[in-house]
Amino acid sequence: MKKITKLKRPNIPIKTQLQLWVVSAGRCQFPGCNEFVLQDKTTLSEGNYANIAHIISWTPTGPRGDTALSSKLGKDISNFMLMCLRHGKMIDTKKNIPLYTVDFLRKCKDAHESRIKIQTSIDISRKTTAVRLQTNIRGRLVAVSQPDVYTALVTAGRYPRDEKGIHIDLTNLHYSADKSSWDTAVRQIDSTLSTALASGNDERKEDHFSVFGIAPIPVLAYLGFKLGNVTPVDIYIKLREKPWSRVSSEPKLAFALIRPRSKDKTKAVALSIAISGTTSRAEIEKHLGKGTLVYEIRLKKSQIDQIECIEDLEAFRKLYREAIDEIRELHGKKCEVHLFGAMPTCAAIVCGREIIHGVDPSIVMYEHLSQEEGFMPALTIN
Repeated sequence: MKKITKLKRPNIPIKTQLQLWVVSAGRCQFPGCNEFVLQDKTTLSEGNYANIAHIISWTPTGPRGDTALSSKLGKDISNFMLMCLRHGKMIDTKKNIPLYTVDFLRKCKDAHESRIKIQTSIDISRKTTAVRLQTNIRGRLVAVSQPDVYTALVTAGRYPRDEKGIHIDLTNLHYSADKSSWDTAVRQIDSTLSTALASGNDERKEDHFSVFGIAPIPVLAYLGFKLGNVTPVDIYIKLREKPWSRVSSEPKLAFALIRPRSKDKTKAVALSIAISGTTSRAEIEKHLGKGTLVYEIRLKKSQIDQIECIEDLEAFRKLYREAIDEIRELHGKKCEVHLFGAMPTCAAIVCGREIIHGVDPSIVMYEHLSQEEGFMPALTIN
């Protein structure tokens, strides 16, 4: 019986291999993987853990082979994908070949290489330090994932200064009327930022922040206050069922500042911000007493809405700054501003960031705990 000789895969030219490694940035091109194939992700040991896979097999009888194209594209860069060992094997397993078609793999390759090209073409001046804050919202963890952050940065034309950024993890906290949880949140934010921004940390100076935060309004406002308004900050917007973004578009919202009729100087005023919800005067007076002077920032037209673009966020910022300036000029910087907010997370960060240390009044931030408990004072800024 004649012995069947197994065909040997032809060598891939060194130039083609180098091209593939460059355009893929040494990462697996299978969608959703992106694994760096020069390092084992578990042990972090260095090595070559890559598989250079054919889209159309080099032989007509191989995976996705073609009688005309197999020999023609056998050594063509357009026909190769860099993959981790796992995905390289998976796409060529017989039962999976109907799933991983030529068209599908070409689209994956093009998308990956396009993304790498965009990321590596971003000017060095567009570097930013990503700040992620996540916590529990009414007992439910709302994660701010690193891949989502990276995607948002690239879409916005920026790139992360390093792999880690600043991650403030408050998921061990459960907020209530007991102030201890809020105090703990403040200490953890202080500690994390202090460590990350220490002058001796790689001898670097942060010149731009990109902020991604999901947390109760007082916590987000405190984060904004700690970051301050000296170093430029991009605040990213998160809408339900949509990715983080900094969408630029025609303004959709118009805000109004409603002032109290009385101009009498007082030691405490209320500032109600009603964008994604409303706050009743009765709720405010329950904490501050009848006759409290109430300033209100609300929407001119619709009663409840969400901030979807940076132009609307900037319009809110300007009006909020105007309100704080007016309160300080009329009532003095020793006046306490009690802030009751029903607003998007991005606006909460703005509320803290706009407060100038030692210049503006103190801001007592309230949190709406539940329908039964209502608003409760959580923490004080400045």
